[in-house]
Amino acid sequence: MKYFTDAELACKHCGLLSLHPGFAEALIELRETLAEPMFVTSACRCLTHNTAIKGHEKSLHIGDHPVYAAQGQRGSLAVDVAAHDGAYRARLFVAAWRKGWSIGWNGPLKFLHLDRRDLVGLPTTTFDY
Repeated sequence: MKYFTDAELACKHCGLLSLHPGFAEALIELRETLAEPMFVTSACRCLTHNTAIKGHEKSLHIGDHPVYAAQGQRGSLAVDVAAHDGAYRARLFVAAWRKGWSIGWNGPLKFLHLDRRDLVGLPTTTFDY
């Protein structure tokens, strides 16, 4: 995929790479709007890996969640992007929000969680954790 490797988008446990329809295009559009590199630290996860790393049980990173599949989600809808520099983090936040992304932040962890929950009918939001 343009700008991103399969290795950085795939599950770190098993290599699962399942992105919801439209998610890859939205990610590329965000990267082009930002006009700077984006370093993805986590994208698609299998249910086993998400559980092992103590990810949220309803994480939108999960690409093979049977309950989500039954509700229409067919692959991951989320990425975590390294954002150690405050100015970069602000630029990424603004670009993502303007493009319709939901955004989660955790100051000490130095990344932004970005997802497109709206692609499955959920409202866009911001949150901290």
